[in-house]
Amino acid sequence: MKRTAIAVLGMLVLLTSASFAQSNSFQDQTAQNIAPSNDGSGISRPRVVDVKVAEVKASVIVNMASAERVAFEMLNQKRAENGLKALVWSDELEAIARRHSQDMADNKYFSHRGLDGAMVSDRADRTGLTKWRSIGENIAYNRGYKDPIEMAVKLWMESTAHRHNLLTADWRESAVGVAMAADGSYYFTQIFLLRK
Repeated sequence: MKRTAIAVLGMLVLLTSASFAQSNSFQDQTAQNIAPSNDGSGISRPRVVDVKVAEVKASVIVNMASAERVAFEMLNQKRAENGLKALVWSDELEAIARRHSQDMADNKYFSHRGLDGAMVSDRADRTGLTKWRSIGENIAYNRGYKDPIEMAVKLWMESTAHRHNLLTADWRESAVGVAMAADGSYYFTQIFLLRK
């Protein structure tokens, strides 16, 4: 059976509803108060243009494991609202997703492709998770919202490509990895999996 990897790129930035989406079948980019910065490496580095960054509120979730589970449950609720089965949480996927979110936060980039050139399928294979039929990934970035989790889920659902990935009936397992950068930016990675 052929293995497929699906990647959907999304960017969520303070005070704008603009998002960037990229999938294997199309590329749709719109910008409003934000602009991607590309240094020729093929990796987008978020750059806010003319947007005043709000102070990070005391109510912002700092416990990443808790944030991951909250995001996961909210995303499963969206599946239920659309008549789909809930995804099963995977600790293996959580570890892969969290590492990618942390790498983006630490190194200030935003891309499905890591600085080492690896995509989600490569990251899974490297951890020994090789017996999969399909694997997919949604990523998000935001800063300055009182509830960064709710905003990430909201904008994923408003993005055609992210929504399609989330509402694909074939997925069985998933997990969310969240990391926060020193500047208060949140990076989200959700991985979807269908095993062989």
